Amino acid sequence: MLAVFENEMRLLGRDRLAVVWMLLGPVIVITLVVAARYEITSAPLPLLPVVNEDQGPVARAFVKLLSQRARVVEIDLPEAERMVRDEGRAGAAIVFPEGLSKRYLQGRSSELVLLTDPAEPVDVRRVQVFLLLAGREAAELADPVGNERIHVVERNLTGRRLTRQSHEQNVPGFAIMFTLLAVVFGTAESLRSENDWGTTARLLIAPVGYGRVLLAKLGARMVVGAAQLLVLLLWGNVAFGISLGTSRVALVLVVVACAFGAVSLAMLVAGIAGSSAQVLPLALAFVLLMSAVAGLWWPITSEPPWMQRVAELVFPTWAMRALTNLVLRDRGLAAVVTPVLVTLAESAAVLAVGMHLFRAGTTATR
Repeated sequence: MLAVFENEMRLLGRDRLAVVWMLLGPVIVITLVVAARYEITSAPLPLLPVVNEDQGPVARAFVKLLSQRARVVEIDLPEAERMVRDEGRAGAAIVFPEGLSKRYLQGRSSELVLLTDPAEPVDVRRVQVFLLLAGREAAELADPVGNERIHVVERNLTGRRLTRQSHEQNVPGFAIMFTLLAVVFGTAESLRSENDWGTTARLLIAPVGYGRVLLAKLGARMVVGAAQLLVLLLWGNVAFGISLGTSRVALVLVVVACAFGAVSLAMLVAGIAGSSAQVLPLALAFVLLMSAVAGLWWPITSEPPWMQRVAELVFPTWAMRALTNLVLRDRGLAAVVTPVLVTLAESAAVLAVGMHLFRAGTTATR
């Protein structure tokens, strides 16, 4: 028994880089996640579009109070709708309709219109809290806006429902994450094992060309990954009632693009890993880091600004954005074209780097 233990420790010591990745990977993931969640408390003021069609004393008082908690920008209605519905720069906008102050001063009920994108629940809740706090402060100052005759009417700009359930965010995010875990680890492990067994060296001299063989292997893994992701999303639709959008073609495009990204990342992991033992810690580190950054665990708008900028560089962000348009916004093909194209482009770049590294490493060990 002692001899077996010593032998295992000796084998482990031969691949020191695997030990380094096993220790370093979790440290990086934990550090990033904790830092991201901690920095949220000190994040800059959120952007809040305001359409002041009233320009009366009630509207001006409210804008002043809101400016203490958000970066208020006064714009016209079409631009506010575009910022919330099309550009995603804000999760909600406030409209003070014309005649609001006059109706209030006459003792009649007045309404504020809240334009929302429920797919961005964090921003929507923030604005709702801002309105509540502003109303309380106004009441304490004996300001007219503190009166209960001011009511908030919410209007969804991106769908039919005013609220979204947390599982509608979680199901797509975790579906992508588990697909990445399965495809990246399975594919990279297979490629590295073949290299360790000498299979890769024999394929390099095959008349069909190793590049074609490698692409065929990745293609098979891509089909498996696409099937897994599709099954997970369909299960979410059946078991939890999440929407899958208005276009089946759009859904298939997103699934295929995400599966392509998964095999590309697997190729990169296989290219970086020096042995089969290094695949698992590397795969976990890459997938978990990307999941945190790309908003697979929480809405990306809840992340600090620096992380949101980094998120633009990783393909799961765009895959999640495409699924969000389908699941949370009930949209169709037009809403996923740009995210799918960016996902494919970033994945192709990752694939090219991974194939180069893997080919170089394979050639060096021959």
